[in-house]
Amino acid sequence: MNTGMHSTTIAEDRKFNAHLYQLYISKNGDLLNPESRNEVIYDGESEDEYISGEDEYISKIFENFEKQREKKKPNDLQLLIYVHGGLNTFNSATSRVNENTVNEMIADGKYPLFISWNAEGPSNYSDHLFSLRRGVMSGSRGPISSPFVFVEDITRSIVRLPTSIYNVLTNLHYKFQKESWQGKEIIAAKANLDKLKQDGQFKIHDSADEHLPFKDWWSIWNPLKLGTAPFVDEFGSGIWGSLLRRTDMVLHRDTSVSAMRDLDPDSENVLEKETAFETAASKFLTRWQEKYGKNKLENQQDGLEVVLVGHSMGTMITNNIVAKYQNINFSQIVYMAAACSIKEIEYVIAPYLKQNEKAVFYNLSLNPERDIMENVLYDTMPRGSLLVWIDQTLANINSFQDRTAGFWYNIIRSVDHIFDKEKGIRERVHLTMFGINDGSPQKHGDFDNCPYWKKKFWMGDLANEKCK
Repeated sequence: MNTGMHSTTIAEDRKFNAHLYQLYISKNGDLLNPESRNEVIYDGESEDEYISGEDEYISKIFENFEKQREKKKPNDLQLLIYVHGGLNTFNSATSRVNENTVNEMIADGKYPLFISWNAEGPSNYSDHLFSLRRGVMSGSRGPISSPFVFVEDITRSIVRLPTSIYNVLTNLHYKFQKESWQGKEIIAAKANLDKLKQDGQFKIHDSADEHLPFKDWWSIWNPLKLGTAPFVDEFGSGIWGSLLRRTDMVLHRDTSVSAMRDLDPDSENVLEKETAFETAASKFLTRWQEKYGKNKLENQQDGLEVVLVGHSMGTMITNNIVAKYQNINFSQIVYMAAACSIKEIEYVIAPYLKQNEKAVFYNLSLNPERDIMENVLYDTMPRGSLLVWIDQTLANINSFQDRTAGFWYNIIRSVDHIFDKEKGIRERVHLTMFGINDGSPQKHGDFDNCPYWKKKFWMGDLANEKCK
């Protein structure tokens, strides 16, 4: 991907400032400085004791957006909100906001706002083990109960040992399945894909029906994965639960930990001060909706266009954004390897497409063989991308609608039940499946290294834009 654009857009600002393009939200909903990791707090200079440093931070982003917008023709600059997925470290999330990438995106007419969140695996398991109880941080009681939680995790891994081994064995013989249960699911997906193409309503961009080369699957018989599979259950489920909580913290501060410290403890109506529970992300989106949302701009009834991009678990956050901020003009909603459920697409995205008749939805998926056969740590762990692990192990799957929307076979089998035929909705739904070894994303985490702000990429056109 070319990042050497000859543009002075950022250079004119003398020094690149990541604060103008990123909101990093901590595990409790607090805003962190992306350069120092320190919390952005009230600096004591405001006359209003309930206004923190977050407000000034957000104001600077708005000011810079207007500054960059003035350099473009009217309405030529869109806000692009990007939300990364789970297991990103602080360094990986903040390094993504670099001068070259931001420069290129602005040159392409996209002002990036990276909404980042604490998704590091070790800290999530630590919270699960020592702090997190029934969705809140329990303080001193957490460490006391941690031995019991750990025993519960070990017991879970033992009880689910047969299931863990079965899942491993299922993937071991995936390449040779004919009429097995999983094989029938694949056959059903391919049959529905043929039907969808024949109907011609959805925009489908799928690559050729390719298969993984021998070098990508010969090691699936590594017996070590039979021993590591139970640990995925033991540690993965705890991490998963904590990650789910942190997706909620992006828009709503953890009232059990940090919100109360920003309030006057002597106030009788302390809980009525709603701004104390807003995060910097929700404050930004509220302000955007009030300033640039529907019916807020003269001669522009729909408001300024916003491109919303979510990767993996980031789609759970973007679903919350769409559901809460209905008057923001999300002209293009792009989900990459979505870890959110099919149900969430049906209940959030489909209704929004009905409301906003110009909005377009893109659902991007890996080739399903890549998802099913992804391996890590020299193939010593159970095969499968995060989406496969969610569907098979981590999440509570009560019905097919609870499966991940980013897995190609899942979305293909369900898309005609998600989106109605009325108002030309289906014509605004794009389903993209990337190929194998063609410069497209090959692993679940590869989407971060792709030109995720470009329409050609959303439609699977990699002629000129390939991933790193």
